[in-house]
Amino acid sequence: CVARVREGRYARVIQHPRVIGVSLASVTNEQHHVSVDEQLAYAVADPTTTTNKPWELVVTSRRLKFIAAGAIVVVMAAHIFLAVVVAIGDTGATVTTVDQWAFVGIGIIISLCCLGITRPRVRVNSDGVEVRNFIGTRFYPWDLVYGLSFPKGDHWARLELPEFEYVAMWAFFAADGDRVMKAVADFRALEDRYMPED
Repeated sequence: CVARVREGRYARVIQHPRVIGVSLASVTNEQHHVSVDEQLAYAVADPTTTTNKPWELVVTSRRLKFIAAGAIVVVMAAHIFLAVVVAIGDTGATVTTVDQWAFVGIGIIISLCCLGITRPRVRVNSDGVEVRNFIGTRFYPWDLVYGLSFPKGDHWARLELPEFEYVAMWAFFAADGDRVMKAVADFRALEDRYMPED
């Protein structure tokens, strides 16, 4: 397959090498040299994690977990309340136990959706950075990473990429305060260690 990669002001099409059973990290770290364009082709064609090395940093947001827990409590309390109230008095409609449990069931479904708020996570090792947000997970080799930024006024950090592109990293949530500041410092320490200087 092919992947379209931007280079400067021009776009060119490069061939995506099909490597079966070999990760990008293992190819990069062995004697074979993989260019930045080829790594970007891998990232476009296969967004899943391409490393088998241990993670040196794992970042999640404690505040997002609190928000999710609070949302679940409110949703379940509201639906349980409705399940009880709907059977009180004469509303002109027949309300059965099944109807009451249906309210609770809807609350459970919405609560499961609220758990998605806890998904954001960033993991880092010597091969690159894995970013998981509310939807999707993608791995970026260090050769594609231009650093971490936290623009003033933003609620989350960014992973800077070539061509002035970036990926939001919700795991670095500003509302976490000192905890996210430490996470940023730890990330930048690994960035200094592994990110190519050029």
